[in-house]
Amino acid sequence: MLLGAPVKAMMVIVNSVTMRLVRLWALNAVAQATALAQIDPTRASETHPVSDGWLILSGRDMYVNRAMAVGISAPVSREEIDSVILRLRHIGLVPAFEVTPATLPAMVRLLAGQGFMHDPSADVTALIRPISEKLMDPPDDVVVRPVTDEASLALWQEVSATGWGHTDTRARAASDAFARAAFVTDQDGMTIAFDVNDGRPVGCASVTIRDGLATLGGMSTLPDQRRRGVQAALVHHRLRFAAMRGCDQAATTAATGSASERNLRRHGFKPVFEIETWKS
Repeated sequence: MLLGAPVKAMMVIVNSVTMRLVRLWALNAVAQATALAQIDPTRASETHPVSDGWLILSGRDMYVNRAMAVGISAPVSREEIDSVILRLRHIGLVPAFEVTPATLPAMVRLLAGQGFMHDPSADVTALIRPISEKLMDPPDDVVVRPVTDEASLALWQEVSATGWGHTDTRARAASDAFARAAFVTDQDGMTIAFDVNDGRPVGCASVTIRDGLATLGGMSTLPDQRRRGVQAALVHHRLRFAAMRGCDQAATTAATGSASERNLRRHGFKPVFEIETWKS
């Protein structure tokens, strides 16, 4: 009995962390889609409550078009799943649900019964670290500054698109729209890294603050500036930023097994669960 107690306590902690991240990340996606709808009505971004979660439709070519945090605390009906399928198909998108360890087993069975399957190529790992833990020292030759106006936002868009390799028109338009929405939701949480010696931009990133959680995202480095500590500077700056705003934890996602995940682990982030995408 005594041996089982710590295990049960750990399960409670993990479940609490998972529920917190899943809910807050869904709310972040809702806020961003709402900002997109205001900034660019032609993208027809929309959100709809579905049971205990949301269907987030950022628009064609955008990064979030799926149901999130659905079926983690309340049962979901077949009719609700059908409504998600119909709405996504109506606008020409593949029906998709996010599945995490917080998702109720009954929800997963219902998705499977409706013809949904796990797409392993879309798997990402959720990582988290306490804000209070010691930070790695940033490099001396990189300085990080916030995005504060239209000119610096335009620079952020250029650096991000170049770092991610968004060269075709549609990919660049989506990248720019994401940045503009992030400027509304994150404000001075958007940052650009510069070379101290010549003032050239070398990378960029963002951080979203919600209910004491700092979510790190949008990080990219210019191809010819990699392996010189740009990401270390961006991570360090955002964790300091989050600490000043009273956050207790920082979290992010990375493609499972990727170089980004390994880099985040070096900065004290610990993997806590996998996020799967189930598609019809």
